[in-house]
Amino acid sequence: MSSKKNSHKHKPHEHKTKSETTNFSIDKKLMLKLTFIIALVAFLLYSNTLKHQFVLDDYSVIKENQLTKSGTSALKEIFSSSYRTGYGNNENNLYRPLTKAMFAIEWQLSPDNAHFHHLINVLMYALVCVLLFIVLLRYTKINIYILFLIALIFAAHPIHTEVVANIKSRDEISSMLFLLLSLLCISKYITNNKIVMLLCTLFCFFLALLSKESAIVYVALAPLFIYFFTETSLKNNIKITGSLAVVAILYMMLHIKIIGSIGIKNIPVIDNSLLYTTDVIQQKATAILIMGKYFLLMLFPHPLSCDYSFNTIPIVSSLANIGFLLALIFHLFLLYYAIKKIKEKHILSFCILFYLGSMALASNIFMLIGTHLAERLLFFPSVAFCLAAVYFLCKLFKIDITDGTVRFNSLFKINATLLMIVGVVMIAYSVKTYSRNKDWKSDTYLFGHDLETVPNSAHMLFYYANNLANKDSLNAVKNPAEKEQRLLKAQKSITKALQLYELFPDAHNVAGRIYYEQKNFDASFKSYSRAMEMNPGKGMYHNNAGTCLFSVGKFDEAAKAFAKAVEIDKYDVDAQCNLGSAYGAMGEALRSKGDSENAMKMFALAIDNFKKAATIDPSNLSSVQFLGITYRNIGDEANAQIWLNKAEKLKKK
Repeated sequence: MSSKKNSHKHKPHEHKTKSETTNFSIDKKLMLKLTFIIALVAFLLYSNTLKHQFVLDDYSVIKENQLTKSGTSALKEIFSSSYRTGYGNNENNLYRPLTKAMFAIEWQLSPDNAHFHHLINVLMYALVCVLLFIVLLRYTKINIYILFLIALIFAAHPIHTEVVANIKSRDEISSMLFLLLSLLCISKYITNNKIVMLLCTLFCFFLALLSKESAIVYVALAPLFIYFFTETSLKNNIKITGSLAVVAILYMMLHIKIIGSIGIKNIPVIDNSLLYTTDVIQQKATAILIMGKYFLLMLFPHPLSCDYSFNTIPIVSSLANIGFLLALIFHLFLLYYAIKKIKEKHILSFCILFYLGSMALASNIFMLIGTHLAERLLFFPSVAFCLAAVYFLCKLFKIDITDGTVRFNSLFKINATLLMIVGVVMIAYSVKTYSRNKDWKSDTYLFGHDLETVPNSAHMLFYYANNLANKDSLNAVKNPAEKEQRLLKAQKSITKALQLYELFPDAHNVAGRIYYEQKNFDASFKSYSRAMEMNPGKGMYHNNAGTCLFSVGKFDEAAKAFAKAVEIDKYDVDAQCNLGSAYGAMGEALRSKGDSENAMKMFALAIDNFKKAATIDPSNLSSVQFLGITYRNIGDEANAQIWLNKAEKLKKK
């Protein structure tokens, strides 16, 4: 590439705006080669996730979500309901229909195939890394090889492992992908002033919002790109930003129409420990301390954890807390420096403002969100970190990042020491990323590993116990003694979780399951009742309590509990099937007493509920099998054979 020097002199630290920077003639073949390398590196780093299973929230959004599992037939309802509708959960705060629609389409193409979802995640991540490179190339006019190094560091950064290795975090990838496309459209619009490009800008932004609500911060980030890296007038910047703001308002109106409100209500302390105190000063001080931890995680991403919830980070009870003070001073300095250098359009001013802007919602400083710290929330902000990190290295070795005189195949002529340092960072990051990916293989691997990292996280203790005591996990154990040992380990873990935070309904629910497996039905029902007492709107608790009642022969009470679960969540196949079983058991009891008329009514109700369950999930073996058995019980052998044959086919799948 050639560069014609402008006669106007710049201070070494200044970034040249578009008018002052030479018109680089980018070699398209070179750009294609570099983008291919970036994509390849990103793909290879996460290739070891392709055989991974579903983990964490993958269950509530994909594997156990009846809407998602309904495939393309559920797309209309997906776009008109909350994010976790279709799962036995009373959460009704999030609206991310585009992400969920992707999962539904993928399920339609390859049902119950976690590997396929992982492949899409990795491919989309590679695309995001490439788009980031192209956006920076389009806007900054920084030397193409320097941008190449920035993109490589971004691709390898271990802080992204949760985003890529956890399928559910597709919302982060999808959101960033559409925001980057929107930035490219803005650049095109500024260049040719064609209204179609402005419309494409707004459309991509809307898709980003449908992927994840936090994309709304783009209204503040897009004007930064325009101001720092283009010559466009303030009037045009306001026009573009105003158009984005209109789209954001329209999205919020849609969100309110579907969900009923904006923001997350009734955030549990177990998810966001800032709510453990009602003292606003303590909340904000802790949030600032956590901002410091966020930065440290980007600087030194070790150790990493899928969960940092209560009580991993204690509340800051005194303003003399050294961690809080250091974080406050550091961020105040960043803000001061950014404002001081904003008129110069300094690259560090851009990086700081971009970082702080993209962290605004995640910080919990301006509003409380559903978590106080999560690695996935650093996905977009890490762009600024990678850009600033390479800038500092270039300053250290007196490299002009806008020098376009470096020719094709001359990457290694930039600066040997710089390349060596970037190489060491790349190797360290890549090893950590590849290694961390392995922890995400399954819930068993993930929870077992991360519990060592955050031993005082009540949520992690719950995850660990839940994984040990869930139905599939226990069914896989054939040795009774081994099964009992698993239950004892689970009990120890859940007991510690409840000691840390007793007001944890999910933990009481798991305690109930453990007691149930140990045949201690009184203790089991007591735990389920405690869970229902704290969160009566969660159908799962009612269903589990009903199962406990059913096991001790209280079929009438069990039916009421199952009916309540179905009322709360019409997609709960397990509760619907259990309700059928309760009616069937009541029918058997009535028939044994000689009350054939009422017995037949109960059997009819049982058949009706089994059919509802089979309609919701045609692959549910229990509902299909029980339908056949119930028909046989009432002497309808023809229908009995039809459903039992279907059950046999399902068993062979």
